[in-house]
Amino acid sequence: MDVRLQRPATQPQSWYSAELFAARARYLRDWTIVKRARFNAAKRFERKHDASTLAFALAGVVGIALPFYTQLFGSALAPHSRSVLEFYGYITGALSLGLGLVEQAKGYESRSRRFDECGRRVNAIVRKLRNNPTLDEMTLDELVREYERAIDICDVNHDAIDHEIALSEEEREAARSQGAAETRTAERRLHKLRAWETLGIYWLYGLVLVGPTLLSLLIWWLLGTQST
Repeated sequence: MDVRLQRPATQPQSWYSAELFAARARYLRDWTIVKRARFNAAKRFERKHDASTLAFALAGVVGIALPFYTQLFGSALAPHSRSVLEFYGYITGALSLGLGLVEQAKGYESRSRRFDECGRRVNAIVRKLRNNPTLDEMTLDELVREYERAIDICDVNHDAIDHEIALSEEEREAARSQGAAETRTAERRLHKLRAWETLGIYWLYGLVLVGPTLLSLLIWWLLGTQST
């Protein structure tokens, strides 16, 4: 009688080592921070694009409307005041137009779309990782490959300020479970970082406005003292 031994038809037992659990937790935190940093970069570049568009509008309003005003109401103005207003309009309009052209050429709108697409893909991978607390090594490796493909969407990395804001957002969420004092400290740090980010976006546009204004006031004051 031919008796053949057969293996029991049992499925391999799933297990989750401490090292794999630590790797999952590390990836979950790091990818969440990267997701937030990419979304922050997308918002920052969108604001840069809006600021460059505003520079074109400013060039039209100041560079055209102000000289036109001096032509219409020049008789009611002192000669040196009219000259100073025309100087201010031409200089501010030219600087605003030049700055808008340079900033528009950097392609902030397309960068914003790429960072947003990358953030959404990383967010989908984070959800897969979060919803699978007992994944095996092969599944984790596949998620890592998906993450690397998502990162490759952007040919540039996010800036340090985007990463700092993402870390601060994570600290604020962790502080909410600790107490009101810790939450206020985390929120103050986040507000400072966002204020620094806003300054980095708009400081050059403010300089275009403030610089010619101060120079025009100085010229107007010098001409006024000479006329008297």
